[in-house]
Amino acid sequence: MQPKSIALLQKIDSIVEQLLQKFQDIFEVSINEDKPKELLSVESLTIESDAIHIIRLCEDLLSISRSLKETWCLGTLKVTSTNDSKWQQGEIDHIFNQFNVLTDRIAQFESKKTSI
Repeated sequence: MQPKSIALLQKIDSIVEQLLQKFQDIFEVSINEDKPKELLSVESLTIESDAIHIIRLCEDLLSISRSLKETWCLGTLKVTSTNDSKWQQGEIDHIFNQFNVLTDRIAQFESKKTSI
């Protein structure tokens, strides 16, 4: 495997591990056994902080997922060059059209998702 792939997998593993730990922390704190109000308020803030951290970790996973999808989609759209510096206009137009079709399909999918 390439070093970038290994680093990305390690980052994903780290994020998932942190997510699981934060969920476990929330479950441990949420046990209510006749605790004083002061302790309950502190635990409430702890739960809120952990929830915010979980949201940030999920956003990190979503950004990784999005960048992987973009790399996968755009990486498959390769242009062969006749010279190293110049591409044929037809190939550029073809890729541009493919990208527009892809973004239109994504927009249609998103609009269907929001209408449900």
